[in-house]
Amino acid sequence: MRVVNYPPERLDSPLFTSRSSEIYAWEGSQLLKLFNAEVDPFLIENEKINTIEAYEKGVTKVKCYGLIQIKNRTGMIIESVSGKPLISLAGSYPTTAFGVPKLMVELQTQLHNTQTNIIRSYNEMVITTLDSQPLSFLTKTEKDNILVKLAKLPDGNSILHLDYHPDNIMSDRQSATIIDWMTAARGVPAADVAATLYLLNEGEMIPGLNKAVAMALETVRKFLCKRYLKEYQKTTGMTDSEIAPWRLPFLIVRLGVWNIDSEVLILQEKIRAALNE
Repeated sequence: MRVVNYPPERLDSPLFTSRSSEIYAWEGSQLLKLFNAEVDPFLIENEKINTIEAYEKGVTKVKCYGLIQIKNRTGMIIESVSGKPLISLAGSYPTTAFGVPKLMVELQTQLHNTQTNIIRSYNEMVITTLDSQPLSFLTKTEKDNILVKLAKLPDGNSILHLDYHPDNIMSDRQSATIIDWMTAARGVPAADVAATLYLLNEGEMIPGLNKAVAMALETVRKFLCKRYLKEYQKTTGMTDSEIAPWRLPFLIVRLGVWNIDSEVLILQEKIRAALNE
């Protein structure tokens, strides 16, 4: 990792801010993804590995140039890609919203048809997450029962994104590409579909939205979710029964890896409910 003697105050205003990072213009066509100081270095290193592998496999246009350190924050230098997130694009061109589910499925099935042995195993990731602090609310018996359920699930080598939703797809109306690879893993496609269904149906909305905008986006994402699932199943033949067992693993990862304060109690309840199904 390069250590850069670059005063943070010299950075322009961020182009975009997320829960874990800020995106800044960098050199030429490059961007600096500057992670918040509290982000686990393990997750940052994983994002670098995942982004490089996804680019080399041809499932993203985002090229990673490596990590740098700016004072107490780690940054990742990446190539800028043209366009806007699909949600923003649909806001500017409302008719494009009807094509979002099909585009999501096209990109995701390409992803799922791509094999890797570089990116970490999703099944192992779930097991490791069980030992994290956010999952300490579970009893030993509950964790043992979860491990029994996990042992029955298949493993695989498909690339899974696990944070796949319209805000992580960039499009200029001519082409589109997937971004943000921090939580990617390898496994079976049904696990990734279960993750997307949760994110579209139940994931917390963008913080700070006013009530009217939040309600409008909620309606849009429910529409997208139904159309997305129908299109994915039509394209691949995947069944509800293949997807359903992967809800519990994703709830575990969502709580243990994302650890969003406002979701903690809700996810604890959902994990226990899924465990008893």
